[in-house]
Amino acid sequence: MRKFPKAGLLIVTLVIPALIFALLKLFGTNHYDLPYFVAEKDGNGSVIVQSGDTLFHKVSAGCGIFGGVNLEGRLTVVSRMPSECGEPCERATDELERIAALKTAIPELQVLLVATDTVRRGEWQSVKADSATIASCFTKELTDAAKGSDALNGRAGQIVLIDRDKHVRGFYKAGDGEETDRLMAEIKILDYEKKNEK
Repeated sequence: MRKFPKAGLLIVTLVIPALIFALLKLFGTNHYDLPYFVAEKDGNGSVIVQSGDTLFHKVSAGCGIFGGVNLEGRLTVVSRMPSECGEPCERATDELERIAALKTAIPELQVLLVATDTVRRGEWQSVKADSATIASCFTKELTDAAKGSDALNGRAGQIVLIDRDKHVRGFYKAGDGEETDRLMAEIKILDYEKKNEK
């Protein structure tokens, strides 16, 4: 008679949680929306609203650093490296290698490294540009909505995530392992959303 309470306890502790997990897996859907950055503005500097929604800026190929890069239909990670930042830049390029490794699972991912001088080679496309072009693109094109954020003030540079529709979806501090983990998770979320579109 003592075996029945033990069997009941075993069912309660193992079988019921497994059933709940299976039901959530079958019928549940994860919804995690990444924010959009850099709202489109009119000539007066006011945010443009269309059909009740904010209109967000699309990154253009007109910016010098994107001249030879196809942004359409690709997830693009753009990393800006300052000249001569030493060990922080080495850490940042190590983190870029981690991000570039996602290309095996997400073929439409491209990593673009923008710098004023030569940096260590890796699994990314490098663009050498003068500091005025870089400042122009990153200030006017990418960072209007994020001025003053910690991600844009780090010595090792900054990273920007651009989605398949050329919208800015995130800003990250280069060379920070936790920021890289967050960026990689958000790239996977965008990839998951694309694969599960209906």
